[in-house]
Amino acid sequence: MRPWILLAIALALAPALPASAAEKPVSREGLLTMLKSDQVWCSAWQAGDQSCEDIAFLDLLPGEQIRQVSRYRMSAEPNLEMVVRETMKIEGAALCSVFRFDDLEIVVLMDDEPAPMEQAAPILAILAQSMAHLEGKKSCEAYGRDDATGDLKGHVTLDGEAAPEFDSTYRLLKPDTRILLRPMFAREDEPTTV
Repeated sequence: MRPWILLAIALALAPALPASAAEKPVSREGLLTMLKSDQVWCSAWQAGDQSCEDIAFLDLLPGEQIRQVSRYRMSAEPNLEMVVRETMKIEGAALCSVFRFDDLEIVVLMDDEPAPMEQAAPILAILAQSMAHLEGKKSCEAYGRDDATGDLKGHVTLDGEAAPEFDSTYRLLKPDTRILLRPMFAREDEPTTV
């Protein structure tokens, strides 16, 4: 999984992608059920320290739109996080959107408070530059449920072409679950903290 990419792509679900033998494709009804449930979408769950690479909250809106609010931890020292809000649309058994960086609502946090503009602006500029090649592309992510773990496996397409480098695994957790966000840019000796 590439969390820095996922910040800029409104990942979506494309039903046409095949699932592996150990997965059952998620139907439109199954997707709607998951979207209506009050669960946290945790990517790359690690049970040992109850940590995720990033977390997302998805809300079903009128007109079969989805609001996704994602939280990413960039570093522990200093404690920098990003909160990204984006909108997607349900298409069949899928969530789809066309990537436009300017449509994302991004807040950079330092120690859980909005970072001063002089600190946030360079981070946003680097992010926008790194995502420029994705501007205008349609992003989709098909899900299959892993029979053994119950986790969701996301299979991504960009403009209809498979993009396995963006595939992810999600665990749906109860909102009261204690979750640690792993820093995206961490030293090996740096402890994971809330």
